Amino acid sequence: MGLGKNKGAGLSYEQTSLEKKVGWVSHIILDETDKLAIAEKLGSQVIGQIRYRQSSDLSIPAEKLPKANPFDKNFKSLPIINELVEIYEQQGGFYYRRIGTDDNPTQTAFIDAIASNFSPEKDDKQKTTEYQNTEKTGIVNSSANSSNKSGKYGNYYQPQEGIHKLKLYEGDTIIESRFGQSIRFSAYNNSNGEQDENGNRKPAFAPTLILRNRESAENNKKERGVSVEEDINRDGSIIAMTSGQHQSGFIPGTVDDKGKSDFKTQPDSFGDLPKLIGDQMLLSSGRIILSSKNAETLIYSKKNFGIVSDGAVSIDTKLGMDISVGDDINIVTADRDVNIVSGKGSIFLGSEDLEAMVKGKKLVELLNELLQAILDQQYLTPSGPSAIGPVNKATFASIQSKLDGILSKLNQTA
Repeated sequence: MGLGKNKGAGLSYEQTSLEKKVGWVSHIILDETDKLAIAEKLGSQVIGQIRYRQSSDLSIPAEKLPKANPFDKNFKSLPIINELVEIYEQQGGFYYRRIGTDDNPTQTAFIDAIASNFSPEKDDKQKTTEYQNTEKTGIVNSSANSSNKSGKYGNYYQPQEGIHKLKLYEGDTIIESRFGQSIRFSAYNNSNGEQDENGNRKPAFAPTLILRNRESAENNKKERGVSVEEDINRDGSIIAMTSGQHQSGFIPGTVDDKGKSDFKTQPDSFGDLPKLIGDQMLLSSGRIILSSKNAETLIYSKKNFGIVSDGAVSIDTKLGMDISVGDDINIVTADRDVNIVSGKGSIFLGSEDLEAMVKGKKLVELLNELLQAILDQQYLTPSGPSAIGPVNKATFASIQSKLDGILSKLNQTA
């Protein structure tokens, strides 16, 4: 479609008319190695192209069927075999777009659609009537008694019974795949607004963007035909960017169907946890990997920065580590050891007038030898050698017996 020029006080639009019809997908080119892509000799240019049926002659091979390219070259939503699509003709080419209704995003076609709509047993009048009904409604005719043993959705595609459509909110923009993945642009998917005259809380304006990969197992259990919402605690992986008074219900760990988490560690060192409202981003998944391939990784936090883990925290670097703080450092180990393994390297405590540390065990050995020498001392006198040891020998012996008491029971050094 093209926009025309202004005429007088009003606007007029010159439209290029698109001839619209429908077709049933018989083949989809997924990559340049497809036999039909090779026959086209256009390489990757034909990726996403389909072959579709409109003729009742089922003997026509795929390479002889009419072809259509994606309606939007930058956004491809591939149909599956036996799915009904709209076909548009423009400037000598044909283009397709997915249409129709479904209650399960993965099951958008009848496996016997082509066979049941183009069955050779049907007379021409019946075929024409069914074709016209399908073209008007977008709903494929299907008989409960029809069967097509060769019917298929693709070489490996199988519908998933547990996938549901997303619930919508006024003004939403949704990108939704067949497989439980979605991107939601919303602003009223919350219940934090003002109350109406009946006491019901209306949604407040709070722009929200939610990217989801895989519908949660809990939602998978719901009956077919109902809509679901993203579950930030149970969906496979989710990124939620929220704002305003939209309050996140985030719970760390794996959350069961009763809302209970298996996460044990509490953030005692962090202090009071913030209320999860305002501009914020949540990234939650089974595993998260952040990688800087050839440059820096920086993390800024205007307020407190916390790490809470049910497991261990480790840091491995090829080079050194610098830590600069503007306040005290408190290490609380809950009766567990603190090990600083420096090998033959030195440990320095302080920055000025540093002195060497004393080895406790060695000090005890030297003091023991000194006290023993005092106990064993003997003086020469005019009348001969004195008795061995001082008169207060017992006092020195008592001190000697207490020397091990100066050794720490907990702390050690090399």
